[in-house]
Amino acid sequence: MDDELTMRYYSRVTRKGQTTIPSVLQRRFGFAEGDRVMFEETKHGPVLKRSAEIEDSAGVLSRFADASEVIDHLLQERRKSFR
Repeated sequence: MDDELTMRYYSRVTRKGQTTIPSVLQRRFGFAEGDRVMFEETKHGPVLKRSAEIEDSAGVLSRFADASEVIDHLLQERRKSFR
């Protein structure tokens, strides 16, 4: 991660824990309605990244296992992360 700060943007967190990605960042990084994102915890704090769709991951990983097994595993992992 580059330590050089180029720009800073602000957003509020709602009671439900939701926030809005500033429109300039949505355009610059191609975020669209319905996209999945993930937050990675780093030593510098949380980092927002685009998250692959489950179906995309299953397609890539299907050479290692049956696609339905991969999807089931990914769904289980995703459910754990929301608890």
